[in-house]
Amino acid sequence: MVRKVAGIAAGAVGLVTLAGAGVAVAGPALPATPAKAAAWRIVKQVRSGPAGDFTAVVATCKASGWAFNGNPLMAPISPTAWERRGNSWTRATSFPGRRGEEVVAASATSRSDVWVFTDVGSGSRVLRYNGHTWSVVKTFTKLIGGASVVAGNDVWVFGQPGITEQLGAWHYDGHTWARLSSKVDGGSALSATNVWGFGGTSVYHYDGHAWSRTNVASLLPPKSSEDLNDPMVSGIYAQSAHSVYATGNGNQEDDGGPTVVLHYNGDSWGEVASGNFGYGTQPSQQIAPDGAGGLWLPMPGFGGQRSYLVHYSGGKLTTAPLPHGALGIDVEWAANIPGTTEMLGGGFTHASANPGVRVVAVILRYGG
Repeated sequence: MVRKVAGIAAGAVGLVTLAGAGVAVAGPALPATPAKAAAWRIVKQVRSGPAGDFTAVVATCKASGWAFNGNPLMAPISPTAWERRGNSWTRATSFPGRRGEEVVAASATSRSDVWVFTDVGSGSRVLRYNGHTWSVVKTFTKLIGGASVVAGNDVWVFGQPGITEQLGAWHYDGHTWARLSSKVDGGSALSATNVWGFGGTSVYHYDGHAWSRTNVASLLPPKSSEDLNDPMVSGIYAQSAHSVYATGNGNQEDDGGPTVVLHYNGDSWGEVASGNFGYGTQPSQQIAPDGAGGLWLPMPGFGGQRSYLVHYSGGKLTTAPLPHGALGIDVEWAANIPGTTEMLGGGFTHASANPGVRVVAVILRYGG
């Protein structure tokens, strides 16, 4: 039985023939060739030391995109940007990354409108690429945890869950930035008047005027009697006006999990899938559409745990085989290639027995 809770009311807070001598001749029957199953594979490796880690990727069209390398928690370096043109990835020389800065999210509306969101230790920045050059659009004194870009004049930025000095939810209309909530930890926007967010055990909806709130605690993993877990909503993705997905995690002490997938059908929220995959992305769960109505959930190992790349489709969560061979691999970010069911991914490989020893930063591709 699917558990549900009431939804939020809008407005509240993809014959062989041979011709010869003018005669068409039927060819011999050919054995069926099974279609090659889509799989994740590594398409770019960058040796950049212990800080090597593609922390965010974005596809701007079928043959172009960007990926961003560098994790300053492992070594104080400046992040680098890599541009995709067809099957080639080339480092951009003009990316204005700072020492100690990490790209935490990336999005694009076209090849000439790419947005990057970073953390710089005590604050954060918003960078934009116009097809020729990068520029700094906004600097915050608090940390960015995620973002949602609808258009160049409809950009949403959200803070990091679980920290005291919370950024909240900010909106950019093409001219000015406005803080529209101090409670929302992350979100996904369909438009300036249809935005979904989360915080704690609640989901929020913004109608252009105010936020409304629905408590989904009853759909999350239960709180333990020993107080050894901390269930909460960990991510959200607005697929359409009548289809919104959210992830939750039980945050069980030491191991994390279990993970649940919640769905809003335009009327109510219900749990549609669950599985035990540890803590997953920290501080919030990235959710990437797969181009066919399903979702990809990167679940990098946290604190030395095993990592997963999880696919949600048809009410089921399955783990995807990764091309790590004798190495382990962490996928930090996934992005759909527009108009396809193909994906890009970013992360790093590590010694199989020691997730803390990074070997090489990698860009992956699924399908194609």
